[in-house]
Amino acid sequence: MLIPFFYTLNLLLLLSGLSGIRLDSGERRFSLALVQTLLVLPLLAGEYLYLAYHMEAQAAQVVLFSEIVFALIWLSMALRFRDATLVTVSASRLNFLLEIIVVAVVMALAGYFLVYRSVVETSDAILAFRIYSPVYFSAVFIPTTLLYTAWRLEQFWRTLNVARRWEYKFLMLGIYLICGALTCCASYRLTYLAILPRHLLLMAELLLFGWTLMLYAVIRHRLLNRKIFVSRKVVYSFVVPSLLVAYLLVFGIVSLIIRTFGLHLSFVLKLLLLALGFVSAARFAFSGKIRRRVHFFISTHFYINKYEYRDEWLALSQQLQGALNEDDVINALRQVLAKSLYTTKIFIWFENSSQGYKLVSSSKKPEARTNKNGITSNDPLVRFITTHSHFHVKEKEPDPEWQKVMKSKKAFLTSLNLILIAPISIGNHLVGLIGLGPEFTGGQYGYDDFDLLTVIGSQTASALLAVRMAEKLAHTREQRAWNQLSVFVLHDIKNAATMLSLLRENAPEHIHEPEFQQDMLEVVDDALRRMGRVEQRLGTLKYEITPVLQDLELDRFLRDCRLRLEKKLSPMEITIECKSEMQVNTDPELLFSILENLLLNAFEARGEGTVVQDHYRQG
Repeated sequence: MLIPFFYTLNLLLLLSGLSGIRLDSGERRFSLALVQTLLVLPLLAGEYLYLAYHMEAQAAQVVLFSEIVFALIWLSMALRFRDATLVTVSASRLNFLLEIIVVAVVMALAGYFLVYRSVVETSDAILAFRIYSPVYFSAVFIPTTLLYTAWRLEQFWRTLNVARRWEYKFLMLGIYLICGALTCCASYRLTYLAILPRHLLLMAELLLFGWTLMLYAVIRHRLLNRKIFVSRKVVYSFVVPSLLVAYLLVFGIVSLIIRTFGLHLSFVLKLLLLALGFVSAARFAFSGKIRRRVHFFISTHFYINKYEYRDEWLALSQQLQGALNEDDVINALRQVLAKSLYTTKIFIWFENSSQGYKLVSSSKKPEARTNKNGITSNDPLVRFITTHSHFHVKEKEPDPEWQKVMKSKKAFLTSLNLILIAPISIGNHLVGLIGLGPEFTGGQYGYDDFDLLTVIGSQTASALLAVRMAEKLAHTREQRAWNQLSVFVLHDIKNAATMLSLLRENAPEHIHEPEFQQDMLEVVDDALRRMGRVEQRLGTLKYEITPVLQDLELDRFLRDCRLRLEKKLSPMEITIECKSEMQVNTDPELLFSILENLLLNAFEARGEGTVVQDHYRQG
């Protein structure tokens, strides 16, 4: 049952190396070979364990096949040791194609002998083979590749400086342990032409121990942090399914091992273990804090950068697209910080001309945004941030300025539980501050956090200044609209007042005349219309007064205006000379108001006897 499974895994691991043809650097191909090695080692150890308890020809064949696959992957890793620390080394596609051809030839020969030839014989729980048989040549091929690997590894070790040797120390120990163990095993096979069960058990233990050392070196010193180029979002989305698959795979392997030893696992216990696995996966899927901790582990152990700066920058840009005021900018910044950083304590201060820097957003209740949590413009913290990229409470090499700030602001930082302060600035203009509490993952803020906050702070500062400029421009436009509107309003009020004043002066003398009474009513009606127009304009407060355009015959319009104004401005002499066929497209009410304002101004300036002539001259 397991034999087809073992064959399938070996073939998949071998074929996964073909993806290296798309990689353009030797460093990436070394990473690929190292990942293949870390996957094939536990598989080979498991096959050794299986063969130790099932000394059968078919089981022996799959183990021998797996050894060939392991040797080829091991050789691929050895060829690329030199490129492990050289990012700029370009990979030759021709050499890679030659490797593929060699692998294909070796696998074709191995497949032929395993399928069409009997390679081992079982006798008294011992697997025996003949000299110059395929197993014999396999036992020669494997130690040859192992010795070549040890030689390449020694060369690689010499090229490393002291610091890099510390990083690769456990990786070297694991590789040398595996090379020595497999070489001794191959030597015994060549000497006695036999495979013993106890040797298989010992080999499984040594392989797993060496694999543990290699895996520890890769995780502890992040030897793959520049080698994984898969998007974090893709990795995050596969965490839950991968954990569930891994759990089910381990559960299946444990069940097979139990059956191998003749034991039985009750049906109820099986269902209980399966239920526990699904419940754990569901808890992970719905627990934001656990997911964030897993994201933190992946980002800090398998990537060179803690953050995907491009994603955070695009996320903030998208949030700021619809920002119309400062509140929108604050919400956008807070959302991105909450999703990107591994802390729940986020404080944001924005510049306030009258109060220095006001706390506009915090993780506490709104009542905490009081003046006591504000920061003045001449505060030591502000002066420090102006000349530094950040203020970190746990600074490794503090300078005298840092010590002054820490001494004066210790109580303030402790009350808010702040660890890191970063600027929101563009150029030399500090428009705000970002305060962060400790990471809930237990991690420490580092250069990745400082760089991310610098990018986000600069982007936020630009958006904030743009919003403030837009608000100031809108206020200026409103003021301009009001000024423009007030001109018309004042003229209407002034004209109405002038007409009523003239009416009041002439009333004692002509109040009993019917014609004067009719003119008085017209003046009052006109004043009421003007007040209504003023009320309408004050209610709308539009930036511009929209004219209602009409086609007018200018001569007739001017004569009508003269008739309407002669009664109100009787002391003035108004004459009009205009061609009757002249047409204009205008708003008659606005044009009449303009003419009326001009005439009233002329009357106020010259007094009684003023003469106004409108004379049209062609040419």
